[in-house]
Amino acid sequence: MSDATTTPPFGSFDAAWPAAGRPDLVAPTITKALADSSALADAVLVVDTDPEKADTAVFCETYDVPAEVSANCVVVAARRGQETTLAACVLLATTRLDVNRTVRRHLGARKASFAPMDLATTETGMEYGGITP
Repeated sequence: MSDATTTPPFGSFDAAWPAAGRPDLVAPTITKALADSSALADAVLVVDTDPEKADTAVFCETYDVPAEVSANCVVVAARRGQETTLAACVLLATTRLDVNRTVRRHLGARKASFAPMDLATTETGMEYGGITP
């Protein structure tokens, strides 16, 4: 674990660290992705936040992050026949996700909806409210 902190690029966080050096703050899938890409390893920062403040509006207010630079990652389950496809959809906090039209069409599915919380957390290995692509 790296103790080297850097100034957060925005917001009022206490500190920020290169995510590759703080596996205690990111999911194993993120740690692996960063290890596989030297270009990302130094570019991706992580901050320590309160999970109880993960709701977008609360997060933005608590940490002085403008909604225009905040994003959400939503896991969508799309079905066609017996096959279910999961997709991580990242969108600015100021926009809405059109699951039933845009996402469903893009995935070629007959039905699409937000993935149930237990499925999203199990498949991503991440905490609800803190899922990243």
